[in-house]
Amino acid sequence: MAVGSSPSSPPRSGERISEGDLPGGGRRRPVRQGVRRDQVICLALAVILLGLIGFLQPGLNRGRTGLVYVNNRSVGNLLLEFPRLTLGGFRGILAMVLWEDAQRDINRQRWVPLESDYNAIAALEPYFGSVYIFNAWNQSYNLSAQFHSLNTKYKWVLDGLVYLYKGERYAPQNADIIKNEADDFFLKLGSSWERRYYCARWRYDIAHLYEYNPHKVNPAFSTLAEVHDLVTRPEFHAVLLPARDGQGPPGHGVKINGIHYRYGLSPFYFAWVEYRRMLAQPELPHNEGIEILDSWPSMSLRYWCRDDLYYAQRLTWRIFHEPEKKMLAHFPARVENIRDCYRNVKRVAPQALAAFKKYLAKFPDQVLARVHLVAEVQYYQALAPAESKLFEGLVQWQIDDRRFRLGDAADRDLAAAVPLFERARAAFTRFLNIAYPKGPKNQIGATRRDELTYRHAVDMQIRGITNFRLRAAHHKPDLGFLNYQTLSDNN
Repeated sequence: MAVGSSPSSPPRSGERISEGDLPGGGRRRPVRQGVRRDQVICLALAVILLGLIGFLQPGLNRGRTGLVYVNNRSVGNLLLEFPRLTLGGFRGILAMVLWEDAQRDINRQRWVPLESDYNAIAALEPYFGSVYIFNAWNQSYNLSAQFHSLNTKYKWVLDGLVYLYKGERYAPQNADIIKNEADDFFLKLGSSWERRYYCARWRYDIAHLYEYNPHKVNPAFSTLAEVHDLVTRPEFHAVLLPARDGQGPPGHGVKINGIHYRYGLSPFYFAWVEYRRMLAQPELPHNEGIEILDSWPSMSLRYWCRDDLYYAQRLTWRIFHEPEKKMLAHFPARVENIRDCYRNVKRVAPQALAAFKKYLAKFPDQVLARVHLVAEVQYYQALAPAESKLFEGLVQWQIDDRRFRLGDAADRDLAAAVPLFERARAAFTRFLNIAYPKGPKNQIGATRRDELTYRHAVDMQIRGITNFRLRAAHHKPDLGFLNYQTLSDNN
């Protein structure tokens, strides 16, 4: 070794390195040989991992089917498959980020961005029912509350319902989704403070589905598009009725199990169908006990009776007390509409009583809590024929150009209505004593006092009919008694 050089010094230009000069004095391995070795190792690992995946995949698939249902019909949907193919396992991470962002939007009451978050989560995780439930709730309850127009509110409620059914396509047999569908019919359309508008508008839309044309109407601005999508779902067994003269498109009401509903149908029918479908699922919702879940169908039938009675009362008042020209122009149709309501109560009330009987036999510990509901339905069952007979008398009076004589057809109907109202009053008194028992002497609860107004209304119906028969032949009768409500539309 030359003086001044060191083993670590780099070789000079032109110098040849001997094998002994390599570190450790060993032989240098060819580079190509090392690359081949690495390739063999990687290939072996790949084969081992693929074999391991093939061994574990059947078990993973079995476990996955218990958590997520994959609808094979939707596998070809590019909007659903694109995130799955491109993002892979990162979908879960992105979904969690969006869930956190959605929670921040809820805390800040930013409802429109919240809808965008839920839609993005649904695109990433389309087979989980929670995102559809939360977004539908946001649409039906949060977004609808941001507007003053009842029509706009109604539109958002329908959008929430349609979104739930969209979710059910990807997560079928999800009892939580089905229960939320039923709740939207029962609690939002039928029981919210906007219920008078919602119930009447829902009936109107069903009766006018013939006006819906998907090629001419923008679904974004038409409630008929949503109502058509909801009513014609197979679980409701609704067939669109043709016009009476057979002209024009179908949609003049619906036919269900042979019964015609040309003038619409209460949202509580749809709630009843969905609650029963919920109870038929393999796994029930976990947020309510079985005693509560099993009571919803009978409660829906009870409210269906009340809704039809209330609607018929209000429409009767509009027809006969200082009627508008448009009301008299469609008088025959209005009459049939009200007759259908009383027909519905006659059919539904026995079903409601049978449903309550079956429920209380299954849960006898609920008798004390729900026996007054049975008495309430019995009151509706007694009230319907009384009000129906009164209505028929007024219709005959209208047909006779409001000329009245004792003993004529109108008078006979009015006279027959009085004992029917007396039976209804007895049925209401029984309900009142069960639901709101009398307190100590000279004391009366506020709730019982409120309910007594409806018994007073029945008394006013009897008195009004009597005065009508005495005075109608001599001068213009007082129809103010028609404005007394014999039942409440409160929850």
